[in-house]
Amino acid sequence: MSSAKPLLVVLGATGKQGGSVLSYFLSLSPSPYNLRGVTRNPTSPEAISLASAGVEIATANFDDPSSLDAAFKGASAIFSVTNFWESFADPSQRKKAAELGQSIGTFCRDKEFQQTKNIIDAAAKVNTLQRFIISSMVNSNKLSGGKYPHVYDYEGKALGDEYGQSAHPTLWEKTSVLYAGLYLENYFGPTGALFRPKLNQAKDTLVLTLAEPLATTPFPFCSVANDIGVLVHALLRGPPGKRLLGVNECLSLRDSTKVLAEVLGKKVEFVDSNPSFELGDPDLEQVNADMLGFWVEFGYDGGNVDGNILRPGNMGVPVQLKTVREWFEKQDWASVLEVE
Repeated sequence: MSSAKPLLVVLGATGKQGGSVLSYFLSLSPSPYNLRGVTRNPTSPEAISLASAGVEIATANFDDPSSLDAAFKGASAIFSVTNFWESFADPSQRKKAAELGQSIGTFCRDKEFQQTKNIIDAAAKVNTLQRFIISSMVNSNKLSGGKYPHVYDYEGKALGDEYGQSAHPTLWEKTSVLYAGLYLENYFGPTGALFRPKLNQAKDTLVLTLAEPLATTPFPFCSVANDIGVLVHALLRGPPGKRLLGVNECLSLRDSTKVLAEVLGKKVEFVDSNPSFELGDPDLEQVNADMLGFWVEFGYDGGNVDGNILRPGNMGVPVQLKTVREWFEKQDWASVLEVE
């Protein structure tokens, strides 16, 4: 009998979620899987670093089905993730959308849907495959009855999930779905200013300017760097057919600000008024407006109307995730908190 380890193929190897999965499995001693990372650019510093750590690097493009066939050869498990926002921010994709008379949002939704179909079709052909884990989102347009039609980064992924269920039922018997929570890392990103408190030095106080209901709606936070790999491993250890929300803690933005104030030894103040959500990009503003509306009314994962998505504590396998407070404690807040 062969003693070779099963092969885990990870898409988006140099991205946030795929990188988290590979980093996590590399940290295990020994890792239960041989690891293959899939990337478009095998000569990037990130890919070279992964290769030096023992990850086999495969080159593939989600728009090229034949490249996926080669990347998936011999896989026992596959982790699939796509990136709506990469296309959304790409000027060349905006040019293509304009040439087709489409908004960049619908263009990128359709592109992500097609990429997901390509991945699923390729995975369905792998006769060695035992498990398929796909990072997805709920269909916010469908769940809201069309009220929030512009959450394109949710919809493209969800359409792919729905396609897999209908077109490849045998593959879907081996499949589990991960819905990544709201990245804690967003506090340090360009959209972080929308929900990050400011520091009033005179009062030694963190001030969060955000109105209800957005300020008091619970959000499922997770660290993409620390948690996604742990959650994928949990899904691989448990039986297939699970739908899991990737969350280490559910907190409202007011509650998370209280935690941050405690970590920094500051007082806290809330201003019941929304900041400007203008970002200089009407398409992005439209997506964000519908996304926030959906989160408040239906829940981040549609949980207010769909109770079929599990939390890590209900997985039936041990899942150890650090809290929001523990993540806050390790960050350099001086580099990002705006002083007022």
